[in-house]
Amino acid sequence: MKTIKYMIIAAGIFLVTKTYAQLNPMGISYYQNQYLANPAMAGITKGWQMAGSYKAQWTAIEGAPSMQSFTVAYGTLNNKIGLGLNFYTERSGVIGRNTARATYAYHLPLNNEDNFIDFGITAGITSEWIDYREVVAQGDDQSISNFNNRPIYIDGDFGFSYRNDKLTLQGSLSNLKRLLDRDFKRNVADRSLYMGAVSYKFMFAGNPINSIEPKVMYRGVENFRDMIDLGTQIECYGEKFMINAIYHSTGSCTIGIGTQYNNQLRILCFYTTGTIDLQKYSNGEFEIAFHYSFK
Repeated sequence: MKTIKYMIIAAGIFLVTKTYAQLNPMGISYYQNQYLANPAMAGITKGWQMAGSYKAQWTAIEGAPSMQSFTVAYGTLNNKIGLGLNFYTERSGVIGRNTARATYAYHLPLNNEDNFIDFGITAGITSEWIDYREVVAQGDDQSISNFNNRPIYIDGDFGFSYRNDKLTLQGSLSNLKRLLDRDFKRNVADRSLYMGAVSYKFMFAGNPINSIEPKVMYRGVENFRDMIDLGTQIECYGEKFMINAIYHSTGSCTIGIGTQYNNQLRILCFYTTGTIDLQKYSNGEFEIAFHYSFK
């Protein structure tokens, strides 16, 4: 009975974490590292790009969820090919999840070098496990072993976009294996299904404001109502300072600030309030991220 109790608690934490993680994705994915949300955005800039992010949820609770992402992308000199690697890790209580994926993107130039249609596809592996050291259970119980002995599975994403120096239209389909194989089952609640977004960058000459970029995103999550994100990013003082604000239709908000050094390194911090259903239990999410462009 004691083992069953811990397994139920662990599963409950994991399912809630997955739900909450999908409702509020990484803040850096909206503007600074769109490759996280759409494989078609891999390598849209020439040369190497590297980005990482760490998010902590419900920090006042022991065993609270945390997420980490790390991406590397490369755009060829002719702007036609993009390659990327995406590593993602989650931890909630006794349960963890690792994902490693590789991306190929093709950027088709249109009538000039400022207009592109992009296509991208990602494939990779995912594993889930329970940390034996954090579980108090009977030694002969097979539930934990059965969970950890499940095979690693292969999955993928597909994305597309149209963009120029101001307008970006994009969409993506996530977790293609579950989309194509309805009989495929996994212990993941409320997975991301699809995303569509449009943004337009208004440019201004001189300081202090260099650009304002409003964005509307529509997201689908299984077993939950579709969501809308309304956001704006402002870049100031030669793009050395940036601030963005995003309202999520779940009732939460994300505020981010960042700075850029030498047109290469961006350091960003985000805070996301809890959703309406969780505000009385949660102190929100804290995220710190970086984005580096190699010259």
